[in-house]
Amino acid sequence: MIRRIVFRLHLTAACAVGLVVLMMAATGVILSLEGIVTGAAERRLRVEPAEAAARLAPGAIVSAAEGWGAGQDAPFTATSLRYRPDPSAPVRVDAGRERHVHVDPYRGEVLGGGLARVEGFFETVRAWHRWFNVPSRLIRDGRAATGAVNLVFLFLLVTGPILWLPTRFTKRTLANITLIQRGAKGAWRDLNWHQVVGIWAVLPLIVIAATAVLTSYPGVADRVYPVAAKVIPAGGWPGGGVAGGVAQAGGADLAAVLATAGGWVEGWRELTVTLPRARDRDVRVDIRGGRPGQPQKTGTLVVDLATGTPRSWEPFAHETPAHRAQEFFRYAHTGEYWGLPGRLIAGMCSLAAVLMVWTGLSLALRRLRRLLVLRRSRQG
Repeated sequence: MIRRIVFRLHLTAACAVGLVVLMMAATGVILSLEGIVTGAAERRLRVEPAEAAARLAPGAIVSAAEGWGAGQDAPFTATSLRYRPDPSAPVRVDAGRERHVHVDPYRGEVLGGGLARVEGFFETVRAWHRWFNVPSRLIRDGRAATGAVNLVFLFLLVTGPILWLPTRFTKRTLANITLIQRGAKGAWRDLNWHQVVGIWAVLPLIVIAATAVLTSYPGVADRVYPVAAKVIPAGGWPGGGVAGGVAQAGGADLAAVLATAGGWVEGWRELTVTLPRARDRDVRVDIRGGRPGQPQKTGTLVVDLATGTPRSWEPFAHETPAHRAQEFFRYAHTGEYWGLPGRLIAGMCSLAAVLMVWTGLSLALRRLRRLLVLRRSRQG
């Protein structure tokens, strides 16, 4: 009786949100490849510095980027510089959040308008994944809709094992739900694939769906994050050990700021210098270390623009517990927190969700067809 009730609820919910879950799972597969694709594209922009070549000053790199932008349809006003420790890596110059170029840090040559096509493609996919790519005025409604779908999908994942697990455990019944049966056709094939894929992927998919629900419903997240933060490590990335004496004296020179930030912590992966305005006395430098998706190895250094001496350091460990939890769940949802293996697992589980939805809808259509045939036979 209970299984029958659960089955009807499961079937109804699946038919209601199946196509939307299919879209979100398919876009999730694509997004899981973003780091690999953009990394490969960025390697094409590498530079070859001459022996003992020195990097240009930040001001010269800004001038090169803005000079290139003068010939474009819209002016290019630099807002930040992004450095990497690799000598062959170009400097990325951002103009706001949507435009950027890569500049050869030794010759001052602009290597092109960044990775506009690649990044634009993934931004479009992300917009579909998060809010159906609706206009900006409807994004809030789109988020609410995807949040509701994620909640229903979470219900499907929880109720699925109740239906998949056999009432009697034998070697054959366990094989039916854990192994793909060769030669299976029609409804039996769909059911076998649906159960097998679901059994192996259900736990990671519950994590993915649950973290998506938290991002969709801030009210729920505000209650979960402070509690979850008690068991999430804050990490340690203190910095400050080698910054003294690195700064260059004299003048409002971003080179001094860059030297201080580069020596502030060991093993940094990326420095993002927010370009100061005319009245600013300090410069903000966001420092990232470790691999992508590790928020515990991030921090913000505020540097005196005139002298290059550090004023304050705000590592991830100093953030509020709720903010730390929010960042953790954000990267747990994409798998980035666990590096490339995590992203690949998230992508494979998203692909599993695509197959589960496809076979589930196929089973539902087969069931509907049988009911229609039965009704016509009774009427005849």
